[in-house]
Amino acid sequence: MANRRYSPVLLEEIKRKQYVLNEQGLDILIKPIPDDGRPGAMDPRLLALTEPIVKGIRGSLLSLFTPLFLKSRNPRRLAAFMRRYFDDIQSVPITEGVSVRHDTVQTPEADVPVRVYRREDARLEAAPVCLYMHGGGFAAGNPNVVEEIVKQVVHLSGCVAVQPEYRLAPENPFPAALNDCWETLRWVYRNAASFGGDPRRICVAGDSAGGNLAAACAMRGRDEGGGMVKAQVLLYPVVNMAGKEDENYHFSLDQFTMLKEQKKSILFRIRAMRGGSEGILGCVLGVKDESLPLLSPYLGNPRNMPPTLVICGEFDCLRLDGEAYARKLKAAGVPVRTIRYLGIGHAFSECIGVQPQAEDCVAEISRFIAERV
Repeated sequence: MANRRYSPVLLEEIKRKQYVLNEQGLDILIKPIPDDGRPGAMDPRLLALTEPIVKGIRGSLLSLFTPLFLKSRNPRRLAAFMRRYFDDIQSVPITEGVSVRHDTVQTPEADVPVRVYRREDARLEAAPVCLYMHGGGFAAGNPNVVEEIVKQVVHLSGCVAVQPEYRLAPENPFPAALNDCWETLRWVYRNAASFGGDPRRICVAGDSAGGNLAAACAMRGRDEGGGMVKAQVLLYPVVNMAGKEDENYHFSLDQFTMLKEQKKSILFRIRAMRGGSEGILGCVLGVKDESLPLLSPYLGNPRNMPPTLVICGEFDCLRLDGEAYARKLKAAGVPVRTIRYLGIGHAFSECIGVQPQAEDCVAEISRFIAERV
């Protein structure tokens, strides 16, 4: 536990205090803040990072100019903005005994670098395979940002993991990233046995934009690939890029409980992501119709999708999208497990060793893979 920046007691408190809440017919496993029980509070570790940003002149300037910048609709400027904020590694290394091998998936469009992760003490046998796609708004992020997540999943579940370094927009417009991930899925299916994996036990996973790519791969796997995907794990996924509302989904700030004295910091976290999801991703990807199911899986056919784990943070605007997708999948007869972490915003799972919720999240993913893959 030497590298962790929190007490192991906090991990135990998350588990001890968790409970199930039924909202609109969906059972959601609620993971409370381990050391703050006030409704609508922000996790103290996240608050310590957020308050210096939003207070004073700097906060006022950010609130004024960020929305204007995001509305500029200049793909390259937007990509540079995303890369400035999404390319940093937020985790600290806590995982030992996991090896990384670099390989290349050759496709008709590009050579896709991939990383293959295995436990060093694992035997070459038919283990489940987790194909993990990093986030970053399709224009940013890289395998290094989420490598500690992937290593932890491999360490805890005993699976083999593969992470593709897919092409980024706007230099590579849609569907370049999706095609890279899809071709990597096909490569995994063909070659899993060579690195100790079982092609019949593949889980696709991803966070944010990576969650979108995972869901799209699962959808293509259902429709084109003969059921290659056994399960999917979606961490605060982009599933409704078009932002279309229906009887199941409606965005409103009224759906977020916020502690009065922390409201400014909480709204900053929610609005920052909300501003980035209103037409921005389509602009970066170079698409005019964001309602295509492979861009907005929420708008696609939910039937016969694989068992699904959806994980979101309470103060992430994408929580409403993700939980609406979970309800839609459940209504279509798909086995769904939904988890909500209170007091946390977007991209929290990247903070392995920094936020106890991130480590608990990885344990839940590992448990789901063990049970469903």
